[in-house]
Amino acid sequence: MDSTALSWDSLKGDADQVYGLAMDLLFHPKFSGEKLQLAQQQDATGIVRRNDEEGEIANREAAKLVYGTNSPYTRQPELATIGAVTLADLNAWHDRSLKGKLIVSISGDFDPAAMETKLRETFEALPPVKPLPAHHEVFHDPNQAVYFIDKEDVNQSNVEIVGLGTDRHNPDVPSLAVMNEIMGGGFGSRLFQKVRTELGLAYAVGGGVSFDYDHPGMFRVMVMTKSASTVDATKAALTEIAGMNQRPFTEEELKRSKDDILNSFLFRYDTREKVLAESVRLEFYGYPPNYLETYKAAVEKVTLPDLSAVAKKYVHPDKLAVLVVGNGQEIKPGLDELGMGAAHPVDITIPQPKQPAGQENKQ
Repeated sequence: MDSTALSWDSLKGDADQVYGLAMDLLFHPKFSGEKLQLAQQQDATGIVRRNDEEGEIANREAAKLVYGTNSPYTRQPELATIGAVTLADLNAWHDRSLKGKLIVSISGDFDPAAMETKLRETFEALPPVKPLPAHHEVFHDPNQAVYFIDKEDVNQSNVEIVGLGTDRHNPDVPSLAVMNEIMGGGFGSRLFQKVRTELGLAYAVGGGVSFDYDHPGMFRVMVMTKSASTVDATKAALTEIAGMNQRPFTEEELKRSKDDILNSFLFRYDTREKVLAESVRLEFYGYPPNYLETYKAAVEKVTLPDLSAVAKKYVHPDKLAVLVVGNGQEIKPGLDELGMGAAHPVDITIPQPKQPAGQENKQ
């Protein structure tokens, strides 16, 4: 959501023709009213159905608890806002995009020198980049409380335990990555072994401290459970989270988590296309080209004291909010049993566009 991309794949024999078509689209788009109306109708369909799936509701509303409802990281389209978009808005957006920083990447079967010549002929004539103003968002921990969204057509609960995370510029990220694996990174994690395997309270459970490229990610632990076990499953997850600062980490946990992370590199970057995509991502966010190499080396050096240090620094049970999306009639005992006060209801009503003056009664 923080970038604009145009991409394509083609056979080698069609590459020149497709390239020309793509560049014509990039530099000379012809936005039409008919296409705009179709896109608005399609987006409107998505908006009116955005409360159908409890998982989608939980993800969306949990982020709002951390970042706020007016944050660029949680802002959502509404019927009124998409309906207000004009062709002039699209053209203005296009002009701003072309004046910004463009990153061009290509992989495949081609002559490198000829391709470089073609790319330079296409893009070097563009005007100098106009830097965007710096971001000045301020981030805060959420209010420690229980929030509830009643969804009467389900027989299970989606629980989100959330707080503020960090960003990838943080030197603690390698240690956090290893700690995340131990806490909630897979079948061998503490959350999975306790809440799902031993207690049998959840269909799925996991999470950790996320770290985004250009802003703090979320601390997020997700629990999916039956309506009747909502409170017990949430309590068990909260206990395991608090235990990250109480139960010592073991050499076995350290080794397993490191192996999981390092082995994932084999699959995340096993093709040239994946490596190129990651290189573009690092360039876009301003990270050094050797970031992956230094990150991998730092993960290999994580120690048990490092894990204890980041757990104390970033896992704060008293700074977490709990969001439950489920069937209120079936959640027994009630959410007040979590000991965090009465649950705050969250309104997810979809706002309807205001009708023009004088049109209210013309139905």
